[in-house]
Amino acid sequence: MKRILVVKLSSMGDTLLSAPVFEAVRAGFPQARVTVLVEPYLHELFLHSRWADEVLAYSSEGLWQRGFLLRAWRTGRFLTGLQKRHFDLALDLTGSAASSRLVSQCGAGLRIGPGLPGLNASYDHLVPLPAGRKRTSYETDLFMARALGLAPRPLERSGGIWNVPDEARSFAETFWKANRFSAQDMVVALNPFAAYPTREWYPSKWAMVIRELDANGVKTFLTCLPAQKDRLQEIEKQAGPSLPSYSGRGVLPLLALYQKSALWVGVNAAYRHLAAGVGAPTLTLWGPDPIQKDHPYSIERHPQVLKEVPCRPCRLTVCVDKKHECMVALQPEDVLKAIKRSLKSLVRS
Repeated sequence: MKRILVVKLSSMGDTLLSAPVFEAVRAGFPQARVTVLVEPYLHELFLHSRWADEVLAYSSEGLWQRGFLLRAWRTGRFLTGLQKRHFDLALDLTGSAASSRLVSQCGAGLRIGPGLPGLNASYDHLVPLPAGRKRTSYETDLFMARALGLAPRPLERSGGIWNVPDEARSFAETFWKANRFSAQDMVVALNPFAAYPTREWYPSKWAMVIRELDANGVKTFLTCLPAQKDRLQEIEKQAGPSLPSYSGRGVLPLLALYQKSALWVGVNAAYRHLAAGVGAPTLTLWGPDPIQKDHPYSIERHPQVLKEVPCRPCRLTVCVDKKHECMVALQPEDVLKAIKRSLKSLVRS
């Protein structure tokens, strides 16, 4: 296997959880040229990961916003580029219609993918998955790696799994100085937004937490996606203007910002995997999702703060029955107590 293609065209969270598999492919085939195919917003992250000799970006969602002829032309040109690389092995970690189509037509000598309904014709070898229960993307990736004889290392480890480049560290130093954070300050990163509104908490409650932390000498800053930047104003109106924040497009600065922070606090969103991936302790405000499947971390370093409700897990993107009870019942004092416990445990360690 001299030329290997690894495909992961999934959400940011699912792709971040695949890190041990990418690492295992690199370690298992040290002499091979490994090409990684991911969504565009993760391109720079994998460029600095040390696991890939080449990183390609592909967005099927972006292509569907184009006209039919342009979409067909761009897809054909992309496939031609893949075929010219003459891959010996193509490993599909996604198992979607878009990824299976690319793998089936990339010209690889051996095409391996998950044994999911409707994908049989796309691969030379199907990796059987346990029947009878739903699997997370993380669990499926581990099955895929073991089918190649690979043994991925644990996701959670001291120092994290993602490489933090020097330019990201330099950005974090500048951010600290610009916001007058000193080396002695306890700085907490807050990420209040998620992909679905049911996973989110409320601006007024975030504001109460920020004010109380500030009153006790704990500094905070906010992070979010560029499209969520305007929503920070809802929190600023009640917590105070000009809160330090990062809402840039690049994920590399977040690696260093989170690694430099004493604690990451937020809701169930992709950025918590980024924080855990650089070794930062996290505290997640938990809403409607199943904890066992969506939280592959130790409870000691990555606890959750939640209220027990009979309707969890529902995974609903809109709460239609219980009036968002899982998050409504969660009060600022609950979150502040959990933050205090986490910070105390860090001081002891």
